[in-house]
Amino acid sequence: MKLLVLAGKNVESASIVLMVQGYEYSLVHLASVSRGVRRLDKHDADCVLLVPDEGDTTWLRAVQRIRNEYGVHVIVVTNGGHEDKARALGLFDFFSQAQALPENMTRSLRHLESRLMLERQLDKERFMHEWMEETDRFGRWEMDSQSRVKWSKGFRRIMERGCHSLTEDFDSIRACVHPEDVEVFDRANEATFEQGWPLDFEYRIQGKNNTVNYLHVNREVELDDAGNLRRAYGMVRDVSLQKELEEMLFRRDAILQVLTSFAGRFLRKADWEEGIGSALDELGKAADITRVFLFSKSEEGSSEETLSLNYEWVADGFPSLVGKPEFINQSFSPQYDSWRIPLLRRKIICGHVKDFRKGERGFFEATGVKSVMIVPVFAGNTWWGFLGFSEHRMERDWLPVEIESLTLAANLFGSAIHYGRMGEKLVSANRSAEEASAVALEANLAKSMFLANMSHEIRTPISGILGMAEMVVTTGLTDEQREHMDMIRDAAGSLLHIVNDILDISKIEAGKMELKPVDFDFRAALETSVRSFGPQADVSNIAFRYSVSKDVPTVLNGDSDRLGQILWNLLGNALKFTERGLVELTVSVTRQESGRICLLFKVRDTGTGISEDKLESIFDSFTQADSSLRKKHQGTGLGLTISRQLVNMMGGEIGVESEQGFGSTFHFTAWFGVAKEQEVEEVRAPLTPKTLHLNILLAEDNPLNRKYLTHFLSMFGHTITTAENGIEALNILETQGKSIDLVLMDVQMPEMSGIEATQAIRESDGKLYDRSIPIIALTAYAMKGDKERMLDSGMNDYVSKPVDMHELSDAIIRSMGDRCPQGRAGASSVQASGKNVEGVISVKLDMQALIDRFEGNMALLKDILDLFVVEAEEKIVNLDKATEIRDAKMMGASLHSITNIASHVLAMELVKKSRELEKWCYLGRLDSVIEELGPLKSSFKELVKVVSAEAVKL
Repeated sequence: MKLLVLAGKNVESASIVLMVQGYEYSLVHLASVSRGVRRLDKHDADCVLLVPDEGDTTWLRAVQRIRNEYGVHVIVVTNGGHEDKARALGLFDFFSQAQALPENMTRSLRHLESRLMLERQLDKERFMHEWMEETDRFGRWEMDSQSRVKWSKGFRRIMERGCHSLTEDFDSIRACVHPEDVEVFDRANEATFEQGWPLDFEYRIQGKNNTVNYLHVNREVELDDAGNLRRAYGMVRDVSLQKELEEMLFRRDAILQVLTSFAGRFLRKADWEEGIGSALDELGKAADITRVFLFSKSEEGSSEETLSLNYEWVADGFPSLVGKPEFINQSFSPQYDSWRIPLLRRKIICGHVKDFRKGERGFFEATGVKSVMIVPVFAGNTWWGFLGFSEHRMERDWLPVEIESLTLAANLFGSAIHYGRMGEKLVSANRSAEEASAVALEANLAKSMFLANMSHEIRTPISGILGMAEMVVTTGLTDEQREHMDMIRDAAGSLLHIVNDILDISKIEAGKMELKPVDFDFRAALETSVRSFGPQADVSNIAFRYSVSKDVPTVLNGDSDRLGQILWNLLGNALKFTERGLVELTVSVTRQESGRICLLFKVRDTGTGISEDKLESIFDSFTQADSSLRKKHQGTGLGLTISRQLVNMMGGEIGVESEQGFGSTFHFTAWFGVAKEQEVEEVRAPLTPKTLHLNILLAEDNPLNRKYLTHFLSMFGHTITTAENGIEALNILETQGKSIDLVLMDVQMPEMSGIEATQAIRESDGKLYDRSIPIIALTAYAMKGDKERMLDSGMNDYVSKPVDMHELSDAIIRSMGDRCPQGRAGASSVQASGKNVEGVISVKLDMQALIDRFEGNMALLKDILDLFVVEAEEKIVNLDKATEIRDAKMMGASLHSITNIASHVLAMELVKKSRELEKWCYLGRLDSVIEELGPLKSSFKELVKVVSAEAVKL
């Protein structure tokens, strides 16, 4: 603490020195102490000590000026009186000459020093609160017993979007509230301020330009003994962005379901026109627009290129345009000549009608359209026409998800049209066997192209949905928001299952489905296939069990993946149609020959059963036991068909015995080879690179996939550079290649595909690119030969979409092998200094990797570390509680939360162990988990200590 001493000329310096000993000070002698006040302009003092001469009364004026102009604390030593007057001016302390003993002065200065430290701490905390409110978009308020309200800066910042001003009256907020939510707001105020209820609810505020923001509100109330309001306080958080994300994902999910339904209908019946009307109807409702339209070009051979409106869907209250002369055989020229080239290049046209050129606006303004989006439709490589959305109610800014969804719809329609055309050509070519063969081949290629496009076009956005949902879950959500995200993930998973079923049945019909027999540990593979059904059964209060006869050999030869697919279908159906009781799987030996064995699998349930008239057709394609309009369970009806085909390929038979209301028993047989070596080989741990912190180039054109892959790879400690196509990837490798360790390459990208970019790298002379750099393919293609095609192009490995982060991590480890990372040679790390206890995991905190991950933002890094320490205490408490009551589900959830927060600080060894114990919880190995918890908790607590110590340093 620094002191400025203003003393009279007759005051002895020695006495001053005794008073301020131990502190940094500057001493000035003056005839009147008020003349020294201006020295504060150049002197950074925390306190001014005034010691005037006898008769110098200017010290009162000096106190007033110092407090009012500089806000510095003042201590006075004088016999001149006026103590009360001085204290009223804000004097910190007052001593007479007799009281000004060194010990009294020291006590006063220490008290002042403590006060200054508290004031600085309060200023710092106030700054942090304001910064957090601004960054996280939340605010606070507090009401006293007189109903006067104080608003925080963050609260004012949020509310002033919709309010002109806020007063001390709580009802001044009411002017901001959206008209539809005013009643909710009033009822909430009544419950809070009249009945004293704490509340947690949402309402909307409406801005000056009709903008709407969603607010999540928490309130608490304190009442006195008489039931009167003593104090109320609350917090409001702007959750508009989360609402927009939820809306976007739900809308995308709805559109994808429409397109999947159309694809499934088309595969069953090639006449695409039969289902186009209902598809446009469902598409328009899912996208929440006023019109969906489909224009087609004039037939080949016409003298002029014209277009006609053939199909449309319009919302209620808007006129139909189909059949009107101005929309039949209309020329594209000259008004829309500038649009023709982009459409031929498969580009979209979108925007507000008012922003179009004058000649382009008339056509749309005549029908009242305010915003439009047009996507070209190609049948094969021929421009067929275009598909579009239009909005009449308002000017609409088209979201990337809407653009991507409409592009996907146009691609699917184009593939369906092309396939339909090829089918027509096939029928007309029956006169000649040679002609028929050629057209059949073309039609088959068209169908294969349709399947490949459907695989890629649907799996890619599903990958984005799953990835974004996983990413949002890690950002910290309310229970309701987490429930919404779980619904999104389940819906996307269902869509992926549908796509996989359609692809499998198409492979089977084309005779391209093949088994890949290898030696495998039968019991381990069976456990892997069925272990996820245990938790699923627990949720529904259903008993689930499985058993394997002792005479089943340990190691068999066969396709364990396809066996798992059959069991997944049968067990999934059993759980789906069983509301109470039991689901059971048994495996036994029915026949054994030299080197071969036939196993019998039975899946028994106590569910609803199947009616007798459905038993004969249950294994047919697109057939379901419950096909009514009000059916409770959804599905493609392909699972049992695929299972029957796979069982037949394994040399066995499948059947069912059922009685409606009393459950079902599905049974099948399958032949396997018996491996000569029945000892299970010990699985070697995979090679790991010398560091997990790699510099990775991610080449991916889909923005959602780029965002979530960057998020999760960064969580694993990697540094990510992104490119949107193959050309950008090559440019980055040319300029930054020495710092890139590995490339994640999407296969299908604009400008230059991933395969073309890989070939350019591998075939280079080594001057521009590192020819040996590991490249991993990321692709939504799932047809036969796709993997081989990518590996033949020079890629080191292959990960299919939706990307599983564990599979991707394994692929990265395999691809790196012993290769030395280029980027960092010796990142600094801090290791926990606990005792070397047996079983305790070595805990390291790689601070350099964390600093790199947060791009040097030390304030944000400190907040993350502080948040980790706070959350860690809660996780340990939850884990101890779950252990005490031996609740496996609760224990698994607690371990999962520890896995999440440990990954945030890159403690990957701890993450690995926690994830392993979490799996054991769901496999029923509760005693083993409890035995291993001691070392895990010790390691986790050591990690908390290290993180806490590093956070203090920041």
